Amino acid sequence: MSKILEKLETFRGYLKTPNLDSLEMSLADVHSPGLFSLVIAGTEPGKLTRVFIATEDIDQYSVQLHSHRYPIKLTALKGTIGHTHVEDQIIGIHEHGRTVPGYMLMSRFTYKSPLNGGAGLAFDADVQVQTKEYVLPVGSMVYMDEKHVHTVCCLAGAIWVVEEQGFKTDESTVLGVPFTVDGLYNKPQQFQINDMCQTVLRQLNYLINQYKSL
Repeated sequence: MSKILEKLETFRGYLKTPNLDSLEMSLADVHSPGLFSLVIAGTEPGKLTRVFIATEDIDQYSVQLHSHRYPIKLTALKGTIGHTHVEDQIIGIHEHGRTVPGYMLMSRFTYKSPLNGGAGLAFDADVQVQTKEYVLPVGSMVYMDEKHVHTVCCLAGAIWVVEEQGFKTDESTVLGVPFTVDGLYNKPQQFQINDMCQTVLRQLNYLINQYKSL
């Protein structure tokens, strides 16, 4: 059996027998307005399975380039999902003020949550960055470790799953400009969670049926 099909059936199983404690950890407007995070498995941060559903277009780089404190597996379920990851970073800039051709100069920050004894966002260094951009096909999976720096953009209706693999570090990296989370990470109402569950389940049923039709 295809590993992707096995994964899709696992996700569907989570939704058919939902863990209410997991669903209670769901959030609206995660990283950007209009991006919903539906937690379908796990209750321990860093080990959650989260489905992201875009109810609005997410513009490129509106979610800044960032790393995670844990490795992740990202599986594309629906729609046009643009993925950008950093292929190389060079600290500083040439003495003549030039960047390497094909690289962008950006500010790099570290983020450590105050809940973990950190001070939030802190400037680290100016870095030259080379990125690679591509669109994730539906039914594809990408693995990233805790050192990978990436971001996504998408059209409204896009759905993807992120499986957190357990904390490896206590801080993450952000590239770009300082930001705030004012107005983000909102607690959804129960009907919103229910609607998102049905939306994801319909798409999983569709994809699984495509495999089963062979």
